[in-house]
Parts: sequence; structure tokens; C-alpha cells
Amino acid sequence: MAYRKMLVMAGAMLLLGMAAHAQLGMKLEAEQNCYLRYERIKMRLTVRNYSGNTLVFGGADATERGKLTFSVRRQSGQMVKCLDPSANPMEDIILAPGLNRELVLDINSLFDMQRPDVYKIEARISHHRLPHDCASEPIIVEVKEGNVIKEKVIGLPMKKETDQIRNVKVKLIQFTDNVGSMWCLRVEDDELVYGVFRLGPFMGSSVPQMDVDGSSAIHILIQVAPHLYSYSVYSMIGEVVKLRQQVYYVADGGYPQLSRASGYLKVEHARVAQQGKDYNLKETAPRQ
Repeated sequence: MAYRKMLVMAGAMLLLGMAAHAQLGMKLEAEQNCYLRYERIKMRLTVRNYSGNTLVFGGADATERGKLTFSVRRQSGQMVKCLDPSANPMEDIILAPGLNRELVLDINSLFDMQRPDVYKIEARISHHRLPHDCASEPIIVEVKEGNVIKEKVIGLPMKKETDQIRNVKVKLIQFTDNVGSMWCLRVEDDELVYGVFRLGPFMGSSVPQMDVDGSSAIHILIQVAPHLYSYSVYSMIGEVVKLRQQVYYVADGGYPQLSRASGYLKVEHARVAQQGKDYNLKETAPRQ
């Protein structure tokens, strides 16, 4: 009889512990399972408030001292140092009872995940009004380097004619994740990475065409499906490289080519593709 009572009490304590931890529901997700080195690692955290009370995060009052933190471990188990321990992505968020809140952030803006490795990531929320911290299930992401197939060094337009010209390296990279091989673009110098982009799938012997115009904009023409090509233009805007233009083409009268014959870069031997007829954007658009 005493043994049974002990089991009942232990079960009750376990249920109480689960209920306390369940006051916040948390789900952490990554857009991809595998990332190219220096690529933005986007995470999505969904938080649901089961506490029955409104929770305020990041306020000055003692009852509003809620914070979201992450732990990141390498495959060896070594903790990755947080770049900004004071960062609180939940700051100024008011979470009403029963409601969800979704946060999207780049985890490698908070942690140094530049080294190729396998990383285990967990989100944790603490709040003055909750008896226990709440944690998400950990997720695993891998960071890998790709193979540089083409590289160009280009100069950037400067504001003053007397300023020293800055150079950046434009790299066309073949990268393989757990889905397949693809082409990527990375723009960097010896100190900074200005942008990483997924261009499209690797398709046999078809190598993307890459050129640079007089304003240092990067033009890419890549085959993304049989008879379908993506033409994109990337430019330095401020201190980052951004996609400025993207158009899909289908072959017309020959093999599509980037050409300067007219005095500026354009796509020849192709016509602009029609969405819904020549391609489905959801299936063929490159992953960013």
C-alpha cells in the first residue's frame, strides 16, 4: 500500500512538472537542414501562451522581465559563444493568453556559426511570472563549404574620385545539401561577406554564365529546368548585396547567352517566359 501511494505521489509530481513546463508551447524550425558557409540561417520560433495570463517581455518592471535565449552546440558538444548576450528577440512583445506569436530571425547573427560543423540549437524562454523556464525541442542544422567554380574580383563605384577603390570577390559555388546539388553566389572580401544566394539546381554540364556591368552589378544566367533559364542581377546596396532583378526566359532560336554585343549586358536567343504557361514560379524559383 505504501509503495502504491509513493507511485501515485510521484505520478502527481510528474504531472505537475509537465503542466508547469507546458505554460508556454514552443516550436523551433529551420528553413533548411543544411546551409552553405556564411549563408543566413533563418529560424522560425512559434510560441503559444498556455499560462492563462498576459505575459509582457523586456519591460523595466520586475513582472515584465521575460527573455528569449538560445543555446548552440557543435557536434563535439562544445557550446558556441553568443555574440550579444544582452540580445532579447522577445523584447517589447505582449503575449495574450491562448495566442500564438511567431518570430523569424537569423541565428548566425547571434552566434558565430561560420565554421563548417553540425550544430544543435535550442530555444529557451524565462519569465519572472513563470515557475520554470520553457524550452523547445532541439533541432539540428549543418553548415558546409561548397566548391568554388568561378571567381571574379571586381571594383566598386566610389562616392569620390579620390577614394581608394574597394575590391570584392564574386564567387560562383557548387553546393550540395541533403536535397541535391545547386549553384550559389557569394560576394566577399578578406574581412566581410556581403551576400550569399541560392541561384538554382545543378543540371549536369550546364554551368551558369556570370558577368559584371559598368556599375559593378553582377549578372547571372542559369538553367533551372529543361528549356527554362533564370536571369538575375545583384547589386551592392549600402553594405550588403541584394537581388535587384529576376526574369525567367525560355530558349528561342538557339542557346541562351549573356551578351554585350549591343553595348550592354542582355540575354540573347531567348524570350521572356510566361508564368503559368512556361513555368511554375513556386517550383522553379531559387531558394534565398
